[in-house]
Amino acid sequence: MDRYFNPLGLSDSAKEHQISFPVDFVQALTVATSLQEVLDTVSQWIYQLFDAQRVSITLKDDADYLKIYSISGDKAIPLDFRVPIANTFVGRVFTNKTVLICDDLTTSADLDCIMLAQSGMNTCMNAPLLYGDICLGTLNVAHQQSNYYTDLHALELQCLANWISLNISLRLQLKELEYLASTDHLTGAANRRVFTQKIQQAIAVFHEQGQAFYFALMDIDHFKMLNDQFGHTAGDYVLQRIVAITETLMTSPGKFFRIGGEEFAIIFLEQTGYDALQFFNDIREAIAKASMEYDDVQLSVSVSIGFTAMSPLDEAPESLLRRADKALYQAKLAGRNRVVMFNSTQV
Repeated sequence: MDRYFNPLGLSDSAKEHQISFPVDFVQALTVATSLQEVLDTVSQWIYQLFDAQRVSITLKDDADYLKIYSISGDKAIPLDFRVPIANTFVGRVFTNKTVLICDDLTTSADLDCIMLAQSGMNTCMNAPLLYGDICLGTLNVAHQQSNYYTDLHALELQCLANWISLNISLRLQLKELEYLASTDHLTGAANRRVFTQKIQQAIAVFHEQGQAFYFALMDIDHFKMLNDQFGHTAGDYVLQRIVAITETLMTSPGKFFRIGGEEFAIIFLEQTGYDALQFFNDIREAIAKASMEYDDVQLSVSVSIGFTAMSPLDEAPESLLRRADKALYQAKLAGRNRVVMFNSTQV
């Protein structure tokens, strides 16, 4: 028979009870640099604090599944197993936002309880990771002895879950803020802020390690005319499609950024001038051939690209930008929908 506990009412049964954590546990959480490191730290310490045979932490993956992010102890339910929210013990904890204890896993019909029982576990206790009215996931412990966990255990686990939930939510918010600060909101491409960081890094690595690269500016041809004729929503659609097409062609050494209205930048590492020219032409051709239909109208879209090689004389991004911009101007002057590499005769 399962035992249910309302997380908000647990303290009523133990008003005078105090919970203390080892200093090393608190310190380990303080210095954790990633969400994964936080979850691993929590599972390792709870494994010790609750004398458990297994500890796991799940977070919501999508509408139907929870994902196991960390395990300590028994691997009866492995990390790569996506836990269904329906017909599982942790799923009920997640959905109902309720602390649950199963005193005898051999009597349960829940999928995860069956898997634990088959590995020799006989009891489990799960607490929801609550942040306000939102359940982020579950904190789960299991033991080989049936009827092992008490009401006080439930209180302590939920208190831990509440504390960890705050840590998780803050890190998720920071991750979201970092994403918003580094990403163009319309297209999802890396923005000018990230471009400035990456081009400076590439220049520094070139001077320190000799890692060559090519730099390109890409501009949508007649973009103002497209906006004037079809409206800015059509222009937004074209920007999104061009980013999607280009990013599918980006190889691991390549980096792609939206740095202005219809202007993009590309850093292409460790290749010859011929390889760079071929790569940029592949992008240009893919965009020119792409089907872009907006509001039942087939749009004809092309881009021009100007690029240059990194030089030992380049100490800052401005010189690369000037040369690539001159090459881009030559591409437009020659009729657009083409790629031009900078050479010293261009003015």
